[in-house]
Parts: sequence; C-alpha cells; structure tokens
Amino acid sequence: MHRPLPSDNTPATPPGANGFATPAPNGQFAPNPFAVATPTAPPPAAVRSLPNIPELLSAFKRRWPLALMIGAVVATLMAAGVWLALPSGKHQVRALVQFKMAPANLLANQSDMSMEQFKRQMDNHGTYMKTKNFLDKVASDPEVRGLPMISAVPAEERANVIRGMFTFKPENDEIVSVSLNGDEPEAMQTILRVMVREYLDKDRDEGKNERAEKLKKLEESLKAVDEDIAAKQKELQQRLGGATDPLVPQLIAGRIQTHQQNLRKAETDAQDLKNRLQTLDERIAQGDFTPDPEDVQREYAGSAAVNEKLADLAAARLKLEKIRKTVREGDPAVADAQARVMLAEKAVADAQGGVASSKAEELKGLQKGRMLKQRAALVENLQVARRNAEDSKAELEKLQQENKAARGDTVDINLAQKALEPLTNKRQQLSQQKVDLESQERNATARIVVLEEPQIYRNLNLKTKSAFAGVAAIAGLLAVCLLVCYLEWRNRRVDGVDQVVAELGMRVIGTIPAFPSRAALRSGEAGANQNWRFILNESVNSTRTMLLHTARTQQMQVLLVTSAMQGEGKTSLSSQLATSMATAGLRTLILDCDLRNPSMQKLFDVPVAPGCAEILLQEIDISDAIQQTSVPNLWIIPAGQCNHRVIAALAQGHPIEALLNRVRGQFDIIIVDSCPILPVADTLLVAQHVDGVVFSILQDVSQLPKVHDASERLTQLNIPLLGAVVNGIKPDIQAYGYNYVKQLPA
Repeated sequence: MHRPLPSDNTPATPPGANGFATPAPNGQFAPNPFAVATPTAPPPAAVRSLPNIPELLSAFKRRWPLALMIGAVVATLMAAGVWLALPSGKHQVRALVQFKMAPANLLANQSDMSMEQFKRQMDNHGTYMKTKNFLDKVASDPEVRGLPMISAVPAEERANVIRGMFTFKPENDEIVSVSLNGDEPEAMQTILRVMVREYLDKDRDEGKNERAEKLKKLEESLKAVDEDIAAKQKELQQRLGGATDPLVPQLIAGRIQTHQQNLRKAETDAQDLKNRLQTLDERIAQGDFTPDPEDVQREYAGSAAVNEKLADLAAARLKLEKIRKTVREGDPAVADAQARVMLAEKAVADAQGGVASSKAEELKGLQKGRMLKQRAALVENLQVARRNAEDSKAELEKLQQENKAARGDTVDINLAQKALEPLTNKRQQLSQQKVDLESQERNATARIVVLEEPQIYRNLNLKTKSAFAGVAAIAGLLAVCLLVCYLEWRNRRVDGVDQVVAELGMRVIGTIPAFPSRAALRSGEAGANQNWRFILNESVNSTRTMLLHTARTQQMQVLLVTSAMQGEGKTSLSSQLATSMATAGLRTLILDCDLRNPSMQKLFDVPVAPGCAEILLQEIDISDAIQQTSVPNLWIIPAGQCNHRVIAALAQGHPIEALLNRVRGQFDIIIVDSCPILPVADTLLVAQHVDGVVFSILQDVSQLPKVHDASERLTQLNIPLLGAVVNGIKPDIQAYGYNYVKQLPA
C-alpha cells in the first residue's frame, strides 16, 4: 500500500523511516540501516482471487451484450444437442369403444340396471380382453401371426407379449379406450384392429343368443297370462247374466260433459254482453259522442285548405334538407330554413283545427248514430245468449237423470272389469316386450360400438425433451454469462469512486466527467450534455484547489501525473490541471516526460522538439526548450525526439534532477506528464525527483490489480502519492447540482 500523506499538523515521515531503501545522492539506492520490520498487511480487495456477487453484477453491466450474444449461441447449441440426444418415447395405438348399457336380467329394461352394475360389466369386458384364451385367439389370427414382433416369440408366450402392451382405460360412463404401447406402431395397429374385431364378433354372438333366450321366455309368459285371462272371463260370464251394456253410462257421461261446457260458455257470453251494454248506456246518458279518429282524418283529407298547408310544409322540409347538404351546420341559412318549417307546421295545425271546429257537430251526430245501432245489436245478442244458457241447463238436467238410471244396472259389470285389469295390463307389457325384442332382432343392434378405429399416436417425447432442452439452454446461458462476468472481473475495471477508496485504499482528490460523444456535440443535444464544458471546468478547478492546498501545506512545487497503463487519461488530466492553475494566476509549466509516446504538443499546437530529450542530452539550454502557449501564464517543454541515449540519460538521474531544479525557480507550479508506470521504468526514474504524484484512473478502463501494482511500486520507492483523480465519471446533474453551473459573462 502507498504511504499515507501527513496532515497539516503532523510532520512528514522522514526518508527511510518506513523501512524501504532511500535514494543516495548519486541516484543509486542504498539500504536503510534504520529499517524496522513491520508485520505484513493483508492483501487489499483489489487483489482477491474470487469475486463477490456485486462485483459480478458490475462486470455483467459492462459486458451484457457480449454475454447475452455468446450465451444465446451456446444455449441454442446445448438445447439442440440435448434434443437430439434424448430418445423418443413409446408410441401408442388407441381405439375408442362404446359399451352400451345392457339390462341386468333378461326381462328387465335398460333403465332397471344401476350404474354400478354397468361399471362392473365394463370391468368384466376389460378383464376378458386380457385373458389368455382371448389373446391366444388374437395371436393365432393370420394377420397377427405373420408380424415379426409376434412370429419371433414362442407360441406360448405370444399372449403375454400382447398383454404387456395392452391397456383398458374408461374415458367416461360408457366409452373406454383400448390401446397398445410399444416401439412398432404399425404392427401394434394391426394387433389392436384384430383384437377389437374378435371381441365385436364375440359380443354379437352372445347378444343374439341372449335375445333368442329372452324371446322364448316371453312367449311362455304370454301363454300363461292368456290362460289366466280366459279362466277369469269364463268365471265372470257364469256369475253375470244379461246386464246393461257397460258402455251406456260412459256415453251419457260424455254428453253431460259437453253440455256442461256449453252452459259455461253461454253464461260467460251473456255476462260479457251485459257488461258491454251497461258501459255503452253510461256513455249515451252522459252525452259522450267523441268523434272517431278515422272520421276526423277523413275530413282533413277532404279539406283543400289543409292539403294546401301540408304541401307548403313538405316543400319547406325539402328545402331544409337541401340547405343542410350544401352548407355547414350553424350557417344562418339553416336557421332560416328551420324557422320556415316551424311556421309551415303551425299553419297545418291551424288549418286542421279550423276543419275540426266546423265539422264538430256533424261528426258528433255521426258517432251518436253508430252508438245507438251498436246498443240495439248488443241487446239482441244478450237475449240469444240467455236462451242458449237456459236450453243447455234443461238438457243437462235430463242427461243427469238418464245417467243415474243407467249406473244402477252396470255396477256388477264394472267390478268384473276391474278384476281383469291386472292381468290385461300384464299381457300388454309382455306383448310390448316381445314386439321390442323382435324389432331388436331384426335391426341387430350391437351392444359394443367402435367410435374410433385404431389410430397411431407417435410419442416424440416432446414434453420431456422440451423440458431438458430448456434446462440445458438456461444452464448454457447462465454458464456463459457467469464465465464472461468472471473473465471481465479478472480485469477488475474500476466502476466508481467508492471502489477506488474501498478496494485500493487511495485518496480521491477529484473526479473528471466523461466527455460526450462527437455525435452528441455535433447535434447540440440538450439535457446532460449541454453544460458539459462548464461541468468539466468546475471539476478540474475543484481538483486544482485540492492539489494547491496540499502543495502549500507540504511545500510541493513539482507534481507528476501518471497512470498504471496507457489510455487512462493522464495526458488530458495534466493539460487540464495545468490550464486551470494558469487560469488561477500561477506561472505554470508543463513538462512532457512521456518521451516514448508524446502527445502534449498536439494539445497545445507546439513543435515536439526541441524539448526534454534534448535537455537530458545537454544539447540545448532549458530556456531554448520552453515555449509559450496560447493560455496566459502557461508554458510547455515538449518531449523532444527520444532515442536510446535519452533513456540512458534519464536513468542516470542527474540530468532530470538538474532540469527540475532549474525550473523550480522560474515557475510557481510544474506539472510533469509521464509514461504509464507498468510498461516502462521511465516514470519511476522521474518520480524520484518530484514532490508528489497524482494518479490518473479512467472509469470502466483502468484495472484494479494493475492500479494497485503501480501504486505499490511508487510506495516502495518512497514516492509521495498525493491521491487519485477518477476520469470518465458520468455526472448526475440533478444529484450533484451541476444544473447550478451556468456560463458567466466575460
């Protein structure tokens, strides 16, 4: 870990007090005789060998497009491999058969059979189809016997082979599925077709025998009932002599019922006519001769004045419709046309009212004559209805007397008829059963019906294969995502300021916001990018304030800006800090010590030579290399033309030390831009002669292990590390109040 900076009230740690070697005056390192052994600190989080979940999630956020793309390819390949590797399941051949409910006994109806008895019969069917006798008969059929899967098995085992594949499963109260399950669907279809055919033949023969047996028993029962009826009739004839015909009372009763209906109808008609006559008399007495609406309309139609007004109304309405089609709603012409229609309607009403007034007495007289004619008709109809009621009543009394006399003669015959009713009813039932049975025999209706012939249902094992393929795809996707996250984590890219403090133990002295893209700058997008220049200036100024405070309190003048690897923003940070300090009124010098890959001269548009390389080789004087920039108070010494002799001179130490000592007296602050620490040793050679080092870290680019390694090298050389500046931060304008930053007038 780097050595912590002393505070304002704490004296700086003397050289060599931490146990590391101190540089000798000649630039070589000598052992420190006062070094004290210190316990080894545990490794920081930046060098852990295994990640935690938040770190993996952070790595996934940076590489999720790559992880998902590769993961999708791997998941597809794994799903396809598992799908092809898994075998298909056993195929099924199935037929649907309906078992119609049969009677529980030969003389019973179908409804006499309970559902429990029917289900037991269905179970018996399934049990029979699994018996060895039935299956041996199926296996001996020529179609089945020639199948390879049957012919390859000994004759005594063929029934067991078929039984092992056979399934009998009820689907509902009457329908069952009979199926075979195996690996040869075409052969199983042939076997099942033969099984169903054999069982249908067996059931048809059994049904025919049952019907014949039932018919024989019905004929015997009918013969016995006929003998009982003949015996009863003979006994009644001996007991009864010449009695009145028993049909006479029945005929009289029918006539009585008819006259009762006629009497009720006549009485109802008479009462209705009486009520209508009473209502009409009340209207006549009150003088209520309101004209009939049809008469009024007829008078309107015959009036020339009314017809003329109606014609005017029709013309006004037609004109209104034409205006509405040609102009918009709300136009004055529409309102004028509507007013004309209303006037025409009022004129029609006035004309009709005049006609009604002039014809009122004539219409009332006409209505009065109609009502008087209607009353006369009602009186006549009422008299007819009353006479009909009296005639029906007299005829009904006569029939009732005749019926009373006839009933006394037929009492004994009715008793005899009642005694024969049970036998007669029984004979009718047996006769109907015989007719039904003969009809059933003619139609030959089977009790077992094939609803669906044997069909092949190939089992491709889609559900299982889909499940395993889905699991394989998810596992492949997760594995690839985890692998990409782990590989990305091994780079340990810095993803925030908190990570620099927590895992590297570095002091963060400032942050620099990320530059917007060129496309965003060209399009002039509003929002977060519109104030980026002002946000950048304020961020650099804040970092400058922190550095100047440290420089004043610890008497530092020469500050070196470096990074662990190339492309981490050190040159941009050096130029921005130098420009900010010059803007603050300090005489500032930028010394470009990135001799191998200089770029500072491009930023300030100055020649690359003469510069630092020529000074180290003592080919020019320092004053000849210092160049004025376009920024007030800012000068620059470019890198110059580098070669092996320049690197050798840098390694000697004296030339760079002499250069820095010379410029200390001419400028207030010197910013040294150097090479990355890890690729070459140039920065470590220069850093031994500066007052402090500022470390540049680029978010999402710099790697924690490399930053830690670079800072450890500085610490081992007792080089003060002032802190780190994190570049590429995406600013939250609302959270940090950057919207407060506004462009001020010059």
